[in-house]
Amino acid sequence: MDTASHTTLSPPLTWSSLPRGRYIAAQLQQRLDDWAPGLFGFSLLKVDALSAALSLERSRLRQGVVMAQTEQESMDLLGDATAMPFSPGSLDACLLAHVLEYSAHPHAILREAETALRDDGWLILSGFNPYGSAGLARWLPGWRKRLPHWHAMVAPARVEDWLKLLGFEVIKRDYIGFTGFMPWLAHWQRQRCPQFCPSPAAVYILLARKRRFPLTPIQERRRAPAPVARPEMARQRE
Repeated sequence: MDTASHTTLSPPLTWSSLPRGRYIAAQLQQRLDDWAPGLFGFSLLKVDALSAALSLERSRLRQGVVMAQTEQESMDLLGDATAMPFSPGSLDACLLAHVLEYSAHPHAILREAETALRDDGWLILSGFNPYGSAGLARWLPGWRKRLPHWHAMVAPARVEDWLKLLGFEVIKRDYIGFTGFMPWLAHWQRQRCPQFCPSPAAVYILLARKRRFPLTPIQERRRAPAPVARPEMARQRE
């Protein structure tokens, strides 16, 4: 079902406005700290307030810019994620923390990010898993208004399909639950779920890298085989 047919909520301004938001942010920050040393470049784009609250200080990215889609105090510029005001190939990394599910056009956001990123640039994104505990929690009376609509949540498998079509290679993936009481389940999710079944975790985080390959494969040139004399030709000569 098309997510555009449902009313989208405004992007949250703080992690505390989400159910278990501070815990989720702390877990996401831990993943970013683990991945950050491998990231390098000059420019990093963070979209909206949740992304701005996360840090990539351990990376070798020199300058960070916060682009908000609504008026906010900590923003560097105001812009639309479906029409980013950046030149093609001008960004080295982009962080989209729970941005897709608050947009009526999530695929357009990924397409804009692909255009703005340079070749081999990094894209980091997180989102709520509709087929995990976040999808179930959406129906709880106390959490219904604090989570995006179930149909607006984009499943991690679907996001990976979109990224592959746009030329991204998914480097890392991880899953986070609403609670940390069962660490063995989180370990099982990271090790087994991506291969065998959809993860029951509430939140997913992906690290992808923009790749560029030649559109026309180069074929290897082979020498033409030497002509073979046929028996009838020899008889004609006699």
